[in-house]
Amino acid sequence: MQQTLLALAAVFAFGYLMLGRQEHDRSIERRSIAAQVELAAIDLARARMTAIEQAAFDEADSPDGRVRTVPSTNPLGPDEGVPSAYDDVDDWNGYDAVATVDIGVGTLRFRERVRVRYVEDRAPSTPASGATLTKEIVVSVEELVDGESDRPPATATIRRVVTPVSIALSRSAP
Repeated sequence: MQQTLLALAAVFAFGYLMLGRQEHDRSIERRSIAAQVELAAIDLARARMTAIEQAAFDEADSPDGRVRTVPSTNPLGPDEGVPSAYDDVDDWNGYDAVATVDIGVGTLRFRERVRVRYVEDRAPSTPASGATLTKEIVVSVEELVDGESDRPPATATIRRVVTPVSIALSRSAP
């Protein structure tokens, strides 16, 4: 009888330890998946920012590489009458699209948003009241989760302040 009780206690203790181990393993797996999703969001935001920085500073910029010295008269956003070519930085203002990323075990969906605005030349964290030679680009990426999830959606936001000179330099870099 005593051996039976000891055996039952051992089985109970072993079962309790295994449940704890299983919960620990699931926790590690959740953190690993969350890290992969966050890295995918960051990579997507970086890729979008790189594409934007390869565009001209403004629609009116010269194709011969001269750097503008006066603010643009064109409004921010896609150019009117021109197909959405995203050929200059401010064309990206208002960009809102869904992108998919294959991570091997499935496909993730992300919403990409871009905001471009003029900021003060000497105080780039201050929005400008009119056109300046300095633009702020903010790329935001947020995971779109289907159904319920035991973690918050992954997000990534990258902010850059650009000028005609910085865009010219990034376009000429290999």
